[in-house]
Amino acid sequence: MFLDLDPQRYWNEPMACKGCNRPILSEHSTEQLQMPFDPENKLHELNGTYHSECAKPYRSITRAFDMLGRGFF
Repeated sequence: MFLDLDPQRYWNEPMACKGCNRPILSEHSTEQLQMPFDPENKLHELNGTYHSECAKPYRSITRAFDMLGRGFF
């Protein structure tokens, strides 16, 4: 049951990378990605903390949106 779980166990676990879902440890380099606002909220799920290597493909998407301008959204 849900009430039988020990909440202390989950609070000490490291945050997971949004790209690879592996834990982000203190020695890993990270990036915080913020996708541009879109009215349909489809890109909102991509916002978050990534390992630097995992963020590269998503960073290119954000650059492309910046180059296109925000007129599309």
